Amino acid sequence: MGSSYSDVPYPEKNYPGPKIDARDPEAAQRAAGDMGWIIMSHLIAGILLYTFLGWLLSLWLGNAPLLMAVGAVLGIVLSTYMIHRRLQAPPKSTPARRNRK
Repeated sequence: MGSSYSDVPYPEKNYPGPKIDARDPEAAQRAAGDMGWIIMSHLIAGILLYTFLGWLLSLWLGNAPLLMAVGAVLGIVLSTYMIHRRLQAPPKSTPARRNRK
């Protein structure tokens, strides 16, 4: 009797990322690396986007350094919030899970 994927001891409810097969020893490393890249890209994109929006507002209102700094801080805060929400999200349902009783 071989074990199926559903028999693998894995805390699915606590992990929002891709599903990891416990029989693949490198899967956990790949998933952690993917999550690290996702977090860094969200932070960098948020900072750049909101700093750019602050710069655009500064062109319109005329107070460049202050609005760019406010944009950067707002980008950090909103990116951190988005990352937190992503890590706290429940896992997506898979067909095997829906059919399981």
